[in-house]
Amino acid sequence: MIIGAVAVLVGGFGLLSLYIYLPLKEKLEIVYDRDKEFIKARLDSETQSVVDYHKKQLQTLFLISFLLGWMMFLSGFYLGYAAQGEGFWLYQKLYPQASANQVWDELNDEGQFVAESGKAYTYYIVISGKEISLCGEPCADYNDLKEKLAQIRKENTVMVIDSFAVSSTYHSVENILNELGLTYEETR
Repeated sequence: MIIGAVAVLVGGFGLLSLYIYLPLKEKLEIVYDRDKEFIKARLDSETQSVVDYHKKQLQTLFLISFLLGWMMFLSGFYLGYAAQGEGFWLYQKLYPQASANQVWDELNDEGQFVAESGKAYTYYIVISGKEISLCGEPCADYNDLKEKLAQIRKENTVMVIDSFAVSSTYHSVENILNELGLTYEETR
């Protein structure tokens, strides 16, 4: 991401200098300095074609730097967010008040999770980033979750709620549920 941001800045400043600074500087040199050699060089077609050729190369280089920089920055942001969810440092800077647990509005008065279909689930796991909670109680680690899930009878269905979960954490919870032989449903 940092390299992408630097490439965007270099490309942006380069393009600005080619389109704003250099033409203005050339006009000021002609008007104020009245340097005859500079004016003759600008009127010479061979010199002008060499200058235009190198200007075109610089323009292409700065444009590529600018575009690739944006692509690198945005892909770095995407990969960081995909791996960390709302725990990603840049996401926290951009959205400091974003709530990771948006599912709490879907709980009924008895503390059960109510799905869109209207079915209520007594047992539900919320995975937010790398944090896991079972029925609203945070789990310290996978072993803690496994111990709590082992106490659930096998005929119960567990709802797994993905609240911007880190992919590896989500799959680890699925593996624990499969290992314990518990039936589960997923919501996103």
